[in-house]
Formats: sequence, C-alpha cells, structure tokens
Amino acid sequence: MSEASQGAGQPGETTEFDVIVVGARCAGATLGALLARRGLRVAVLDQATEIRSTLSSNILQADSLAFLDRLGVMDQLRAAGATTMSHVDMRLEEFRCRAAFPQEPGDVGGAACIRREVLDPVLVNAARTSGAEVRLGTRVVGVVRESGRVAGVQAVSGGVRTRLRARLVVGADGRNSKVAEACGSRMYHVSPGERSYYWTYFEGADTGPRPTFVFHRWGDRHMLGGPADNGLYIVGVSPQQHERESFRADLDGSVRAHAMRCAPIAEAISGATRASRIYGIRRFFGYFREAAGAGWVLLGDAGHFKDPAGGRGIGDAFHQAERLADAIGDAIGPGVRLDRAVADFGRWRDRTYAEYYGLAADLGVAGPIAGLVPRVVRGLHARGRVDGVLNLLSHRASVLEVLTPARVLGATGGHLLRAPGGRRAALAELRQLATTEIRRRNAMRKPVFQSGPQPRPVQQDTPEPELSR
Repeated sequence: MSEASQGAGQPGETTEFDVIVVGARCAGATLGALLARRGLRVAVLDQATEIRSTLSSNILQADSLAFLDRLGVMDQLRAAGATTMSHVDMRLEEFRCRAAFPQEPGDVGGAACIRREVLDPVLVNAARTSGAEVRLGTRVVGVVRESGRVAGVQAVSGGVRTRLRARLVVGADGRNSKVAEACGSRMYHVSPGERSYYWTYFEGADTGPRPTFVFHRWGDRHMLGGPADNGLYIVGVSPQQHERESFRADLDGSVRAHAMRCAPIAEAISGATRASRIYGIRRFFGYFREAAGAGWVLLGDAGHFKDPAGGRGIGDAFHQAERLADAIGDAIGPGVRLDRAVADFGRWRDRTYAEYYGLAADLGVAGPIAGLVPRVVRGLHARGRVDGVLNLLSHRASVLEVLTPARVLGATGGHLLRAPGGRRAALAELRQLATTEIRRRNAMRKPVFQSGPQPRPVQQDTPEPELSR
C-alpha cells in the first residue's frame, strides 16, 4: 500500500471529502456521525458488505452508555434489544461485594453487554443519517500522497479502483490496520498478554430481580457474566495457566466447568442453553502505535490496544472519537493546522491511556492479582467508597486518585498493621504500587519502539462453527 496515481471515480461519484474514515465499526462510524454533524464532508469506508459480528467483549461501561445517549441512539439500541445493568457482583480473591453502579447526571445505566451485530449497524445508520457517505464493500488498498502528505486513499469496490481525496485520512480499521501499515506507523510500549479469554452466550438464563454484572477474579481464575441484548446472557472465562491447552480440547465442557465454579453465574445459567459459538482470543499483545502524521491519524484499536480484562475497547473508541471530532472540527482547513491538531490528539491519547493500559495488564496478569488490591477494595467498601473503584473502568477516576497513600493505609486493615512486620509490608506494597504507576507514566514520555517487522497483534481463537439455531 503506497502511492496512488490512477483511478478516477465513476461519473457522478463524489471523490473529494474533508475527511475519509477507513473502518465503519464503533470507532469509525461514530467519528463519521460526529464530523458530519459539524457540517464536514465525510466518507466512511469499510470492506465488509454487511456489518456483522466481530471479535469483541461487547462490554460497555456507564460513560459509554452516556455517550450513546448523547449521540441520540439509545432508543434505537433499546428497540434492537439492548438492556442495561444496574448492579455489580464483584469478587477479588476472598472479598466479595454487591453494589449499585455509581451514576452521574446524564447516565442511563451502569453497564451493558451489546453484541456488535446489534451495536455497530445502529452506529452506521447514525453516520448515514447525520450526513456521512457510508460505503460498504469498499476495500482500501493504498493511500494517496501529495507533496509529502497523505491526501486520500485508493479503494476498490466491485472490482473498480477509485481514488478518493481528503484533507485527512482516519484509520479506524482495527488492530491489523491497513492505514497504519500504509502510513508507516510504528508500534511502541508493546506488552505481551499473559492470559487467554473465551466467551459465549446463553438463552433462558435466570438474571434475577436486578440486572447484575458479575466480575470475579480469584487465584488464577477470571470470570464475568451478565444480561446481554435480546434476552441473552454472556459468560466469559479465562483458563488457568496450567490448563490453557487442555481447555481448548473441549471448549464447551471447559467453559461450563469454569462457569459452574462461579456461584452467581452458575445460578444464572443452571437451566439455560448455550446459544452461540464460543469466541476466544489468545497470544495477543497490547501496544500503542504512532497516532498521527501529515494528513493521517489513527483511532481506536488501530492506534492502541490493551489487555481485554478491563473490557474497555468500545468505550475507548467512543472516548477517542469524541475528542478527535472536536480536534478535527476546530482545525479543519490548512494542512499545517490540521496536522498540529491530530498530533495534539496523539499526545492526549498517550497521556490519558497510560495508566489504564497498566491497569488492564494488572487485571490480566497470570496468577492472582496483587494482594494489596482486594484489601484496599474491602476497606473502601466498608467506608462506603467503593464507587471510586467502580469508576476506574469508566475513566471517571484514576488509579492514583483511588489508591491514595492515606486510603491504602487506612484500608489495609488494623489486623495487618498490628501483625509483626505488617506495617512494613503494607508500606512496601504501597511504594511498589506508586513506583509502578509513576514508571508507567514516565515511560509514555519516550516511546520504546517495536523492533523488526510489525507482528499481527492478536490471534482469534474460534475453532468451533456457529451453532445452528
């Protein structure tokens, strides 16, 4: 993928845009809608002829639901079968609590599981009705360069090659981004994932009187569950390190065996039937890519991906799209001004996601999580402050805001501090936590680039066929 010099559009076809967005999923379609509402000429391109399911945890937090409401699509999503969850059942090692999700003005729910075949078509429709030109079945095969800038793309649709020009090209085309490849965007801060994850859906589950998101993490086990759209129930599990290969030999039996070890999930699906294939992800790694250059910028997973343990992929796509739409809308015009705006967006992205990148890796570590964490959460819950913990994954609180030295020491518990060496151990853990956070943030100031060829960032693991319904 490189230079383009041929292929005018078909007669009557628009080939000049302010912005071309490559990818019509949750990042690209959303950005297309936001930019079109600002009056920009926007094309949203995707090689898929129909927007179907894609590899995703499908989990959305409170901030994501609030954004969808601001976008004006929550009523459509509800009509398509989406529901929200109001409570969480959280276990960290031996500590377990049940709580209502914290809500702020403008919130419409604490969390939701909306499958991408339900969510993404609604977002594509929002882009269309907002005025963006959405072209499905259009594969981008190259970028157009003029005077050292990316000035458009080459695309193929129906066997016909077309050159489309724009002031800015946005790569919202996922982890294996072709735009990133064409623009020479390099990876940095690459972090290998330590776990593998599998999830599936059941029908006929008993969700109880309050729709509840289950998040249990103890020992080397990691499980989630909760009501999904259209009466389904998601079950997600992560094999223990010693059983990862044997787990794949009998996916259905392995998923069920894991689910039955988590009391609230076992209770919910005891009389339910599996209604979808088992999806999986393994041998993945987290990364950042260079976010922007002359005439181009990356959005969503194309520019940044982290351990799925925190379920922030969709939420981060929305978060970035809203910020990038403002940056582009305020700077559209001369190339230098626009390039400066997208470069600023890239710096904001790295600063903003540095600590959440580390948090996701901490949740996804092989083996148990740090022993300090459940003690802190237990103490905060006892003091009525667990909302801060729940807000971490909604980008409404930072790690260092929640785990302040005073809170950590106060939440550690008198029994530990009174034990021989207890105070010293607590202080040592606190120092390690603070040191890790500071090191992570400082590391973002100077990227450490991936050497050699850029590898594929994720391996999808779906060995079984779709269930016949």
